[in-house]
Amino acid sequence: MPWNINNKLLPIVAVVTLLALFFVLLNSCGSDEASPTLLAEVPVSPEPDADSPADTIKTLTANVSELLSEVDALRNDNADLHEAKSDMETEFANRIASEITQYHQSQSAVGRRSEGEVSQLREQVESLAEQIEGFSISMSGSDIPLGIGLDGLAQDQNVGVATSYFWINPLDVPIASGEFGAPTASTQLRPVITIPRNATLVSSTAMTALIGRVPIQGQLRDPMPFKVLTGEENLAANGLTIYGLQGMVWSGYAVGDWTLGCVSGRLESATFIFDNGTIQTISAGGGNASSSQSSLGWISDEYGVPCITGERKSNAVSFLAQQAGLDASQAAANAAASLETMQSFDGLGNARSLITGDAGKYVLGKTLAGGTQATAAWLELRASQEFDAVYVAPGQKVAIHIDREIRIDYDREGRKLDHDQSQANSFVFDID
Repeated sequence: MPWNINNKLLPIVAVVTLLALFFVLLNSCGSDEASPTLLAEVPVSPEPDADSPADTIKTLTANVSELLSEVDALRNDNADLHEAKSDMETEFANRIASEITQYHQSQSAVGRRSEGEVSQLREQVESLAEQIEGFSISMSGSDIPLGIGLDGLAQDQNVGVATSYFWINPLDVPIASGEFGAPTASTQLRPVITIPRNATLVSSTAMTALIGRVPIQGQLRDPMPFKVLTGEENLAANGLTIYGLQGMVWSGYAVGDWTLGCVSGRLESATFIFDNGTIQTISAGGGNASSSQSSLGWISDEYGVPCITGERKSNAVSFLAQQAGLDASQAAANAAASLETMQSFDGLGNARSLITGDAGKYVLGKTLAGGTQATAAWLELRASQEFDAVYVAPGQKVAIHIDREIRIDYDREGRKLDHDQSQANSFVFDID
C-alpha cells in the first residue's frame, strides 16, 4: 500500500541533511596540508609583563641617589643661611652699640651744657641778691618818713618793686595769714556800711519812668523794671543818719493799681561804688542779707504813700466802641438777610429756612455778617494781648523802705571800675 506523505517538506530536509554529511566526510578524509590562511588585520603583541626584580632595584637605586643629592644641596643652603644670620646679628649688635655710645655722648654734652647754664643762672641770682642788698643799704637813710608803717624796712625786710597790685593792711588790723603767707578769705572783706531792716532812705529819685502793669485775674505778666538813685540824707533806725550812700543805684519792678490809679514798686538789687572804684552789688537772692524775703524793700512817695499816683493808660474806650460797632453791623446784616427768607416746619417739627425774597440781598447780608464776625474775632484776639497800665514820669521823688538787713562790705580783691592804676613807685614786703 503506498505511503501517504502529508508533508512535502520532509523529503527536502532529508536530502539537504545527507548532502551536508557527505561534504563533512569528504573534508575530513582529505590531505593534511593546510591551505594558507588570510589575516584580516595585523596582529598586536600583548602588553609586557611587570618589571623584573632587577629592574625594580635599579629604579630604587636611582631614586635614592637623587634624594641624597637634594639633601646635600639643602645642607649646603642651610649652612649658608646660618652664616648669613651670624653676619647680620654681628652687624646689628655693632650698630646698636654705636647708637648707644652716640646717645651717651650726646647726653653727656647736654648735661655739661645744663650744668654751665645752671652755673650762669646761679651767678646771676647771686649778682641780683648783691644788688638788692646794696639797694636795701641805700634805703637805710632818712629818706623814708617815720610813722607810716615802713620803719626798719631796709634793715629787716627785703624790698621789691610791685609789678601788678599790692595791699597794705591798716595799722590797727591784725594780719591773718593763710597758706604761703597769703591773706585768708576773712581778711578780704571789711565791713563798711550796714543798712538795718526798716531803715528809710529819703531824697531818692526815680531815674526811669514807673510803668505799672495792671494784673489780669490776679496774675502779672512781664512787669516793667525801674531804677532809683539814693539821695544824700538817709535815715536809719532811732533817727540816725547813714552817710556815704549817694552813689547807690536800686532796681526793681513796678505794679499798677487801676482802682487807685497808682504804682507800687519792689526792689530786687542794689549797687554801691566806693570812692576808689570798687563795686559792691547786693541782690534779693544773694547772701549779703540776714532774711530770706524775696525783695530788698519797696518804694513810696516823699510823703510815705506806698502807691505813687500816676496817669492811667488804657484803650478800653476805643476797643469797646469798635466792638459795639462791629456787633451792630453784624446784627443788621443778619436781619437784612432774614427778611428775604421764610421759615417752614415739616411733619416732625423741624424748621427750615427758604429764600422767598431777593437772593442777591440775602447773599449780600450774609457776606457782610461773615466779614463783621471775622473782624470782631481779630479785634478780640488783639485785645487779649494788650494791657492796662499806670504811668509815672521819671524824676519822681521817692523814699526807699528797707525790708531786710543789707551789709555793704569792702572787698579788697573785688571788681573795680578801673583796674589799670599806676603802682610803679609802690613797694611790697617779700613773703620769704
